[in-house]
Amino acid sequence: METVLRSIVTSPGVIGGMITDDSGQLLIRSMPDMYDNTQLSRVGNLLMEQQFGLEDATGGVKQSEIRFELGKLIFRTAGERSIILLCEPAVNLQVLSIALNVASKKLEKLPAQQPIAQTASAQSQEMTPPLKSGTGWTFMPLQIENGKMLLQVQIVEKSGGTFWDSMEEQVSVNRATCRSIWRHYSARASKKFTLTNPKNGIETIAPLHVIEDDRENLFDGVVMITLAAAEHLQIKAGERVMVTVPIGTGKFGWEGI
Repeated sequence: METVLRSIVTSPGVIGGMITDDSGQLLIRSMPDMYDNTQLSRVGNLLMEQQFGLEDATGGVKQSEIRFELGKLIFRTAGERSIILLCEPAVNLQVLSIALNVASKKLEKLPAQQPIAQTASAQSQEMTPPLKSGTGWTFMPLQIENGKMLLQVQIVEKSGGTFWDSMEEQVSVNRATCRSIWRHYSARASKKFTLTNPKNGIETIAPLHVIEDDRENLFDGVVMITLAAAEHLQIKAGERVMVTVPIGTGKFGWEGI
């Protein structure tokens, strides 16, 4: 991993760089000494949060750029890791993108590595622990059966003046759960999920709605479905349903491609 990072930070216009895991925690760094590990981990967390929104909006963008008056931050996903570069304002992004393409492919093949420990002083200043889910920063250990993820069903009751009155089949999960599912199936951000009742084998492909704000983590490991979807699947609230990502439901929602 050190070799991969060194090959990028030596590119013209690059001031420093680091590699983080899929939750934004620091794995390896080559940054100016003025930035400590705690600061860099926080940057990684924030960028991972922004990347989730970009993936959801674009169908799986891999590289993004944040511009400042005196520099740029380049963020590139590489499987379960991410590369973050601090660059000069005039850096040649076309040349740098070529180096990032090569580095990301090498990085995807490397084994997992433990995050860099924060300094004791930084840890003592942390008064409250960060949210473990509900933010899109972490991945939850969900139940898996035969390679497929299982979520607990919660049925949305029909009520006047709500979107659910249409009684169309639709599923909703929070951001952390959604990202865990995409990661498990190595899928791009999708617009639909396939739900299967493990008891009778009945399945349905329904449009996906991502619950954006669940900071109390009320819907971790839960899939909310409409009455129409529940009747189709012949499933009850509290039961488990298998969730998969269908092919061809990315940015444009095309199916069968």
